[in-house]
Amino acid sequence: MKVACLLITHLAMKAELRRHPQLQGRPVIVTQTHGSQQVVLDSSPEARGVTDGMPLQEALSRCKPAALLEADQPYYQTVFDEIVEALEQRSPLVEKSESGCIYVGLDGLEAMYGGEARLVTSLLQAVPGDFNPRLGVAGGKFPAYVAAVTTGGGQATRVPSNAAEFLNGFSVDLLPLSWDNKARLHRFSLHTLGQLAGLKIGAIQAQLGPVGKRVWELAQGIDHAPLVPHHREELIQETLTFPSPVITQHAILAAVEILLSRAFLRQEVRGKYVRGISIASHVLRHPPWLKEFAFKEAIGSKDRAFLVIKNALDSISLPGPLEDISLTLAGFSGESGVQAGLFTDVRKREQLREMMRQLEVQLGCKPPIYQVKDIEPWSRTPERRQALVTFDP
Repeated sequence: MKVACLLITHLAMKAELRRHPQLQGRPVIVTQTHGSQQVVLDSSPEARGVTDGMPLQEALSRCKPAALLEADQPYYQTVFDEIVEALEQRSPLVEKSESGCIYVGLDGLEAMYGGEARLVTSLLQAVPGDFNPRLGVAGGKFPAYVAAVTTGGGQATRVPSNAAEFLNGFSVDLLPLSWDNKARLHRFSLHTLGQLAGLKIGAIQAQLGPVGKRVWELAQGIDHAPLVPHHREELIQETLTFPSPVITQHAILAAVEILLSRAFLRQEVRGKYVRGISIASHVLRHPPWLKEFAFKEAIGSKDRAFLVIKNALDSISLPGPLEDISLTLAGFSGESGVQAGLFTDVRKREQLREMMRQLEVQLGCKPPIYQVKDIEPWSRTPERRQALVTFDP
């Protein structure tokens, strides 16, 4: 198997510079919220001393004049998806990995493009030049990734047939390991892939457990992991723009109900069920807001979907006034997985069951709802006539 790894470093920063060209050449920091703390997601080369994951306060102490941008993950994902789609026009086998990293299957394509050099050039040209992609070609995903990481922007590197020799001098930090395991390797003076490959596999497994065999093979240049093709999901989207920014729940729920009605009336949705819905909005003076709703069982009606979203929004605080709202249906299937009842009392019981399921998803445990049941209605002792039991529809 011949694989190409196309890598776009600092994807978030490059995406921001596309829509904020006035920041070109200036120190810029892209921030995101991690728990209760603001940390660095990405930064421009001019923001010297700033690294990804650094607390924002420390980053500003190192680079005071930096301009701050809040991360816009939906935008970065859209940009990344466009690049993946462009590569799918060049190869039928494209794996979408972590943000900025894409694997492309090359087998059988050289003859079509007139040689490997032209094929590689075509892949690089599929990405806009301002993203400055780099590309590595090898017989496995990991060697191709290392080649891409270590080559220059806009260039490509081909790993020779002896992949172990090529990897020999590179850091163990390139391995797909947790930070703790990487630190453990460094404490044992195993700083390069060559040093790791020189040990016996048993010694590595003794320190790293089951993952030890995997990383030892990667250090040897052996990677038989198959490419997992990216399948584009069918999506149905409806959008509504507010005359003026809104933050009241009543107005937002009214907009959601309108969008659900439009979506479920579309020809493509009729007779189908959905397993997920997402809501996205541009927020006044804040990054876009995105909320996803995953259903335990597929939903085939607007009313049931609206009930789930309404219950969830009751416990969500919005980041600010919403300028618009987009609703997307995803995860289509031809059946709900639950047979509907034929009689009214059965349908009511199904509605109660659905309500309990949604409450359980929101609370993360069984809802504290109980019902009174007759135990010994003939008993002379009032306490023995009825009992309070957990509600089970």
